[in-house]
Amino acid sequence: MTIEQLNRIYNKNPDVVYRIIGGEAILIPISKETQVAGRLLSLNEVGGFIWERIDGKYTLGDIVKEISREYEVGAEVARSDLRNLIGELEELKIINIVSGGGAAITVDCH
Repeated sequence: MTIEQLNRIYNKNPDVVYRIIGGEAILIPISKETQVAGRLLSLNEVGGFIWERIDGKYTLGDIVKEISREYEVGAEVARSDLRNLIGELEELKIINIVSGGGAAITVDCH
């Protein structure tokens, strides 16, 4: 991830509900606007940890540090896990960029 990418801040699409069901983190799209309407998506433990920090406040760099600390992994492993999940969530229109590296970028997913 570049420094610019690490400074990005994301928020969640309000048309996606997050629940813990039977100990598993589940994303439930409730709008046809997402790429996965009508499907449930499950997240592994790290994915759930990341999802809880996509709140419009944490930068990706902050999340990398938190993953490294919580799971006792190096920054490169944390960046790789984060990069993969963020890429998937962006593609599915489940998250939106709030700002990136100083200049505000607004993405309307509707």
